Amino acid sequence: MLKKCITTLAATSFTLTSAGNALAAWQEIGQNEQTVVLVDVATLKVEGTKAQMMSMLSFKKTGKDPQTGEFVNSIVGLNEYDCSTAQYRPLEVKMFPSRDGKDIKVAPTVVPKPYVFEAVKTPDSAFEPIENGSWAAGVFNVACRTK
Repeated sequence: MLKKCITTLAATSFTLTSAGNALAAWQEIGQNEQTVVLVDVATLKVEGTKAQMMSMLSFKKTGKDPQTGEFVNSIVGLNEYDCSTAQYRPLEVKMFPSRDGKDIKVAPTVVPKPYVFEAVKTPDSAFEPIENGSWAAGVFNVACRTK
């Protein structure tokens, strides 16, 4: 269900570009008319044929979570990639109303709303194949490029 929600919010095809040499927290790896895909290579952990890394989908147009109805402008997730089989699975996903995966600052007179929606943790999710041209393929290429 989590992958269906993300797929509903994000486009599945991206024009991928190579990650830059600068080691910023978030590095853009591709985009299309609807979404920018970023990775945080500082979070990359490799063990055997598996790699984990944080990635962000930043939407150019506000999306809506089909489960909660909340407006979503970015999704930050920790995914695990099986570099030997080109599969992935989500471990944790957070949805944000901001486009940069950060809390939004509001004036004290504004009624506070949650700045990050509840994190969805799925440590036992099954691995699924990665579709060519998808955001997951771009992140896989960065996470598994040393394999």
